[in-house]
Amino acid sequence: MSSDSIALLAQRLQALQEEGIKVNPATANPAPLGLYGFALTTALLQGQKTGLTEPTTGQLAMGFGFFFGGLAQFCAGLLEYQRRNTFGTVAFCCYGAFWMSLAIYQTLVAAEVFAPVPVEGDRLMLTLWGILTFLLWLCTFHTNVVTCWLFFSLAILFWLLAGGVGPSDERVTLTKVAGGWGFMVAAVAFYDGTAALMKDVYGKQILPVFPLKPVNKVSLGDFGTKRFVDPEAGKA
Repeated sequence: MSSDSIALLAQRLQALQEEGIKVNPATANPAPLGLYGFALTTALLQGQKTGLTEPTTGQLAMGFGFFFGGLAQFCAGLLEYQRRNTFGTVAFCCYGAFWMSLAIYQTLVAAEVFAPVPVEGDRLMLTLWGILTFLLWLCTFHTNVVTCWLFFSLAILFWLLAGGVGPSDERVTLTKVAGGWGFMVAAVAFYDGTAALMKDVYGKQILPVFPLKPVNKVSLGDFGTKRFVDPEAGKA
């Protein structure tokens, strides 16, 4: 290696140290796709929960659950794996698998292949998903306020839905409350996805997401972009 090549390499390494930020790797951000798939399918289902639409809207939501909320979101998780983003991989693959699992279950019940599970089973399933979402929320403190609120509010949604399972008037009312809360969750996901997409398209942050401070020099930044931040870099 020539002396000029060594000097050029040293300059590039020095530039990286001064910037203090490394984005790994430089590929398209799949987060908007995953967030849109989650948001739209979730919003569709809430129409049934709130009573704003006919109960058959749930069947439409299950159709979207197979592909847009399910497969597309799962693929977004696989693309996050390529970006070496563990959190994005786990989150998108989990909720993509959730929608596909729910859709296939509802389809098999409608076809009378499976009998509907008792209400206790539905409550347990929704409660467990609330717990899983809460655990994922604990991993969002290095992201931004919007993403952090998305996971926290989603955990609450699962628990509200669990509490609303059953035929009593109180539970029906709680289900409607959960549906209204679910619309808010979907709106936050739409906002988060649009913020990430617009930043990628226009090259700057159009919609604010209010980044949180890095934890142990790691900041997720936009959902789907992992940054390693060294606060000491560039200091003389």
